[in-house]
Amino acid sequence: MGSCLTNKYSEGFPGARYYGGAQYVDQIENLCRERALQAFSLNPSEWAVNVQPYAVSTAMLSVYTALLKPGEVILEMDESKNASNHYFKSVSYGVNKDSGVIDYEFVKS
Repeated sequence: MGSCLTNKYSEGFPGARYYGGAQYVDQIENLCRERALQAFSLNPSEWAVNVQPYAVSTAMLSVYTALLKPGEVILEMDESKNASNHYFKSVSYGVNKDSGVIDYEFVKS
């Protein structure tokens, strides 16, 4: 659920980001664009591809549908209502109100 890219700002397009230090994000995004053009047999001099999702819920649904079958369980920190909840079983968990840490006993149940 996390990676070095989780909290990296990457607004803008490869080579023209608003924040510095995005060279790896640029490489990943360029690779995705190249593969999308190849997958649809599109000529890069005639076509452009944008692989950036316009919302987090769209990105999540894309990953979930690639990795899971309909009806499988997703463990989420909150009960966010999004398109994923129509296809997958969403189980949420929270934090202990006194300590503010994840309530692992609840997660196990």
